[in-house]
Amino acid sequence: YNKLLHKTFQPLFEELNAWSQAPYEHNPKYPEHLIHKSSSGNLLRSKSESIIDMMLYIHQIPFRYECALSLENTTLFPDFTIRHPLTGDYYYWEHFGLIDNPAYAQNSFSKLQLYISQGILPSVNLITTYETSDSPLDIQTVERIIKLYFLE
Repeated sequence: YNKLLHKTFQPLFEELNAWSQAPYEHNPKYPEHLIHKSSSGNLLRSKSESIIDMMLYIHQIPFRYECALSLENTTLFPDFTIRHPLTGDYYYWEHFGLIDNPAYAQNSFSKLQLYISQGILPSVNLITTYETSDSPLDIQTVERIIKLYFLE
């Protein structure tokens, strides 16, 4: 029976692994800013994103970096699109790394409003992290977030 049903009832792990390895539309803007290589092989825009990428990769959480997401008439590229390893549910992770810059903060809040208007809610299926020049994101914070959302 296993051979007959294998294609119909593909285990979730295999589906998520295939999803994370499949080609997807990346953010085409500012490719010259992709300078931080992570252990997953991804090139990222910041050291903080590199930490998030590394920890997702270490914990074998299926994810994509800057994968296109169409909302209303806008295409966003969330920093990370994540599939829950047990349920397959979609989560998005936005890291706001220059939140002490007023123009950056205003753009960040506009992006959050768009997410919310489409039912992608902070602390539900939208993970947000923030940092300032005086308060950088650290690996312990990322580890706690990953455990809270995906490992417990």
